[in-house]
Amino acid sequence: MIIKGASRAGPKQLSRHLGRTDTNERVAVLELHSPSGSIGEAFRDWQALAAGTKGTKGLYHANIDPDARYKMTPEQWTRAVDVLEEELGLTGQPRAVVLHEKNGREHIHVVWQRTDIDTMRLRSDSHNYQAHERASARLEQEFGHDHVPGKHAKRDREAQPELPSSEITHAEWQQSERSGIDPRARKEQITALFGASDTGSAFHAALQHAGYLLARGDRRDFVLLDADGEVYSLRRQIAGVTAKDLRAFMDDVPLATLPSVAEGRATVEEARRSAPAPVASQEPHQSPADDRTAALTQKIEAMHRADLAEQERRHAREVTELHDRQQAQADQAFDAFAREQARRTLAERPEEAGTFERLWRTIRETISDEARVQRLADEARRAAEADERRNDEVRIMVAGVEASQRAELDRLVERQGRERADLLQEQERDMARRIADDERARALAREYEQRRQEALSRDREGPERDPRAR
Repeated sequence: MIIKGASRAGPKQLSRHLGRTDTNERVAVLELHSPSGSIGEAFRDWQALAAGTKGTKGLYHANIDPDARYKMTPEQWTRAVDVLEEELGLTGQPRAVVLHEKNGREHIHVVWQRTDIDTMRLRSDSHNYQAHERASARLEQEFGHDHVPGKHAKRDREAQPELPSSEITHAEWQQSERSGIDPRARKEQITALFGASDTGSAFHAALQHAGYLLARGDRRDFVLLDADGEVYSLRRQIAGVTAKDLRAFMDDVPLATLPSVAEGRATVEEARRSAPAPVASQEPHQSPADDRTAALTQKIEAMHRADLAEQERRHAREVTELHDRQQAQADQAFDAFAREQARRTLAERPEEAGTFERLWRTIRETISDEARVQRLADEARRAAEADERRNDEVRIMVAGVEASQRAELDRLVERQGRERADLLQEQERDMARRIADDERARALAREYEQRRQEALSRDREGPERDPRAR
């Protein structure tokens, strides 16, 4: 049984992925511990709560994938989630469980809210890989499944040399699902380009010629972007090379000269939008004027693409700055909320009973179990009412913060859309103006040449037609 998972953000993308019916034969929501009614809204609320913890990854996403030989019952799926939840230290946290069936095989995705409402802290995700494998080993033993060796807690050290590592990671498999490109074929291609290059700059040029964009990674030294904007670790695409060896080989390609991933994606997207549409046929011969117009058009389009790419980078910086500012504002709001909650809890705490009252209560409850049961029920009811009131206040505050942030982001996106439309219109006018100017210049040049030829012709023929010359 294979279990993988990690903390993450991106609630919208995650809910869209879990709800995809185009890549799965069947999708079923088995559990959803949220009053929202949909996984999209639940994930959004859970991620929003993380803003009050000064954390960024408010969700924990895991998938549980048993061997194809074993058919899991609903009770076994629930048991698997419970065991994994216990090992991860997420017991009691709201969760969602979604079942996917693909090619006749079933696996489940589990998403937990990491924010602990009582402490307003994120549940720890340290040593989560070991927790995955402890849960996997427990479940294999409980369900009678064959043992699958892993990398951490359940690794068989003696058998490990005979167990080759996976050729591709889960993330690479997901990328291949999106792009439709075999990751093994891509690795063979890039490894061959690497082997045929004697310097880092030559390898860089070979990658560009093959349709890849070399970029500066956030956590890795070098990454690649393909034509669809998918990001790959360069080292993992080259067989038999270490990170240290790759850095030494690429020493003549300074990282500072490469675009970031965000800038690279903007460039790839712009190249996709500006790519010329394929033509059915082309004239076998073009006149010099047509060649000149085509060359001028290509030059202007290159200038315009550079302007658009610069605007995209500026817009990306604005979005990042807005996110950072909103995060800081949300942190302040949640801090103020937490302080108000602490003050209110202290103010609403019932006064401590006096010595005589405590003695009388003890005597009464010793005589009558009903008195003790009633007191405990009253305390539980008051605690539940306080929790419900606090949860309502949290939801209201989160909704208010989210609404404000969405409105601000919508205004920014709307302004950036107008700026982009204005730039495209200006570029269209600039293209027409430059081509018209070039056509007028060529027309004037033709007219001048025609007049010059006529003048030369008159000079040659004039003396023969003049009767005084005879």
